[in-house]
Amino acid sequence: VGPRIYLVGRNNTLLYDTWTATVSTRASMIFPRKKFALAAVGGKIYVSGGSSGTSAVEEYDPETDTWSVVCNAPRKRYGCLGTSFQGVFYVIGGLRIGATEQNLPNLFPRASRGVEAHAAYASSMDLFDVEARVWLRSRTVPGGGCVVAACAAVGCVYVLTSHAVELSFWSFHARRKNHNNYNGNDNYNNNVFGEWCRIKSPPLPAQVRVDSRIRFSCVGIGDKVILIQSLNEVRGVKEGFVFVYDCVAEEWGRGVDLPEVYRRAAYVGVEC
Repeated sequence: VGPRIYLVGRNNTLLYDTWTATVSTRASMIFPRKKFALAAVGGKIYVSGGSSGTSAVEEYDPETDTWSVVCNAPRKRYGCLGTSFQGVFYVIGGLRIGATEQNLPNLFPRASRGVEAHAAYASSMDLFDVEARVWLRSRTVPGGGCVVAACAAVGCVYVLTSHAVELSFWSFHARRKNHNNYNGNDNYNNNVFGEWCRIKSPPLPAQVRVDSRIRFSCVGIGDKVILIQSLNEVRGVKEGFVFVYDCVAEEWGRGVDLPEVYRRAAYVGVEC
């Protein structure tokens, strides 16, 4: 049987069966969300963030086609990224939903409309241990940049951060020291989980400006990290650059640029 691919949107969930090449509708999330973190862990799907109305983390069970709330996140995030490694759901980056959230709609049709979206969470991570049902504390991404892409590969979580005029690339070595749990009152134990290391940045062409108009997708496949520059609204600059980071050799290479039809998209890797 081929892998099953789930497409999770704010109001619906779709299943693409690679064996039969059919698409079917599945149960929707309990809380509508926009720009949320999502990852598969242990055969189930977890989502967090993307709503001012709730901090709930939802779990989807493909076998029963049901969503359930498993816990509340330590903080509300908007525009966050998700990935997973060794049973841990990583909720990375995004913006903090500010003090005026009670006056805002759940989905923020325009993120700038009255949202006190401070950059306090832009370089931070919340780690949810799915089996133990506890939150693990980790260091924020060093350097204070805004996380713009993230994925997991060969024992690490990799993140790309933007610092207004430059990009930096980091690996997070997920060494499990102990289960430092979040107690529900915005407090963690003192110990931390994992270790950051700055590594070589991707060799972006000189004509590509690093600003809010550029977008990236990051996919871990085997011992490689595939970084795709999927959107740049600057006229005259080509889109669809593909960079390949060899996690073993610790070197970047250029992949074949995407054909035009695949630009301005989101990407995901599937192990077959």
